[in-house]
Amino acid sequence: MVEGQDYDELIATMILVKQEIQKFDKEELWEYYLPEIAASEDAIIRTESLQGFSIDSNYKAFLKHADGWLRFYQSVDLFGTKELNDSLKMNYANNILNAIEDSVLDNSGFLRDQLLPIAATSIDKDLFVITKPNSLKPGIVIWFAGDEIDRFESFTEFFLAMTDYNREELKYFKSLK
Repeated sequence: MVEGQDYDELIATMILVKQEIQKFDKEELWEYYLPEIAASEDAIIRTESLQGFSIDSNYKAFLKHADGWLRFYQSVDLFGTKELNDSLKMNYANNILNAIEDSVLDNSGFLRDQLLPIAATSIDKDLFVITKPNSLKPGIVIWFAGDEIDRFESFTEFFLAMTDYNREELKYFKSLK
């Protein structure tokens, strides 16, 4: 985690930013939700058992505070244990992952089986994956939307960056008034 940061603080900041966006979203372009309640230790253990590997420690720390978040960024849902455990959302996310061009994956430096979808939208091809323990660099989050859009060195860096992306969205909505 980023020095001095914890997920209580990070989540609270994101909630405040999203509430501000909602105030200025007069056309109701996006839906707004609070994060899910924390995942139980049993839910995390069950998820790791079903996945066959340990979930990244930063992502796991998030899940212990919020077991997923609908519309985390625009129409993107951040997955919790329910979604990771073979849900329709995970099936859809895996279909997006399987549709990514081989050349894009080659450029990313990772194989498909080294990537775990952790967030996706059903209205576009945005997909966020975290590199699994079987990769050379576990815990990296990559944003794909046809091509690689962005890369974050950890789940925490991803969360902080998505808060900033939401702040940019807020600036946009404020500019419309």
